[in-house]
Amino acid sequence: ETQAFIREYYDAARKNGVIVDGRIPNPDVNQLAYFSEMLGTDFRPDRAFLDQRLRSWLPRMSDGQRGAVAAAMDATLQDLQRRGKTESILRNAYTKYMCWLYYKFERIVNRLGEEKLPKILYEGTVSIYELLLLSVISGAGADVVLLQVQGDVAYQQLDSTGAYSRLLPVENGKPFPENYSLKNMRQAM
Repeated sequence: ETQAFIREYYDAARKNGVIVDGRIPNPDVNQLAYFSEMLGTDFRPDRAFLDQRLRSWLPRMSDGQRGAVAAAMDATLQDLQRRGKTESILRNAYTKYMCWLYYKFERIVNRLGEEKLPKILYEGTVSIYELLLLSVISGAGADVVLLQVQGDVAYQQLDSTGAYSRLLPVENGKPFPENYSLKNMRQAM
């Protein structure tokens, strides 16, 4: 049952979404240079600023999609700020979010919130910034599945209260086989 769900979701993400196999790479020097060239180095953790920057950076998004992404991004930045994170950390999160949206998720941002939600399948041990961005994308209208092949101990350390996700219960669920991965599943298919 679990295998069938993963295969079906994998196929849906391949057709209408994004598959993350491992981690989302941090922006490289060239990506950061382009980002700075296009948007400058200004930063303010507020929704109006985020909306304006998203308008320039991802122009294919509709006003509604951009507003949803800006609101969700603002909520995560405000949450980080409430937890005592410095402006430097907030700026770093903003930069990662913007680069990841452009370089990894650009193909779906103009479909967020549509009737047929874009699918994101993430296999790996998610970092806090990745989790927050996936939360932003989910809040703006995408369906996200985190495939925790190694178990959810690492995830529980990031989100012990379940604020960013819901556990998908599997009746009589068992651990994944030791060699299980999306790569191996693709080869078997």
